[in-house]
Amino acid sequence: MTDLRQSDLAPHLLLAPDVVIGARVELGANVVLHAGTVLHDGCRVDDGAVIGRQPRMGRGSGSPAPAPAPTVIGEDAVVGCFTVVNVGAVLGPHSWLGDHCLVREGSQVGADASIGHACTIGRDCVLGERVRMQGYVGLASGVVVEDDCFFGAQVIINGGLTMGSRPSGPPVLRRGAQIGSGAQVLPGTEVGEGAVVGAGSVVVRDVAPGTTVRGVPAR
Repeated sequence: MTDLRQSDLAPHLLLAPDVVIGARVELGANVVLHAGTVLHDGCRVDDGAVIGRQPRMGRGSGSPAPAPAPTVIGEDAVVGCFTVVNVGAVLGPHSWLGDHCLVREGSQVGADASIGHACTIGRDCVLGERVRMQGYVGLASGVVVEDDCFFGAQVIINGGLTMGSRPSGPPVLRRGAQIGSGAQVLPGTEVGEGAVVGAGSVVVRDVAPGTTVRGVPAR
């Protein structure tokens, strides 16, 4: 925090000395731009957003401390009010983050992606181009989402350890997969290209490309 200084570019703006701000950038009130932040031409950062934040880990956390890295907001991207984009995250051109989102360190959000209100993108996630998420979606660390996937509201993509003998690790969603509202995808699974998961389902095994599954467990 000690490297931050006030700027007259926007009301109550705080920014580090090495922040790069391109042409036609719009900044709301009370924005904080930490060291290493790069704002490309035409992007917009709305009121109260925090970019390039270095998170402080809890005492019992197993997460590694993030290394310093540029935090990049792409050309014509939009960051909503009170959204936090942690250090090393990259938002692609024309991407859109709704209000109150969290993008954790090292994650990548592809061009033209749209992330709805209060979504959480976990550490080191990779989201492809044109991904669409409605509100309150949560992705665990390391989840891979290929181009053109869709998420209904309140979808949870889990990672980490499991209670059974299934493989652990972050799920992978292949190109054009669609996940209905309230569904959960458990660790170690893959949702195939063009597959559809019905609302409220729990995915406990791989979903074949082009198929539709529903229910608990999804089948």
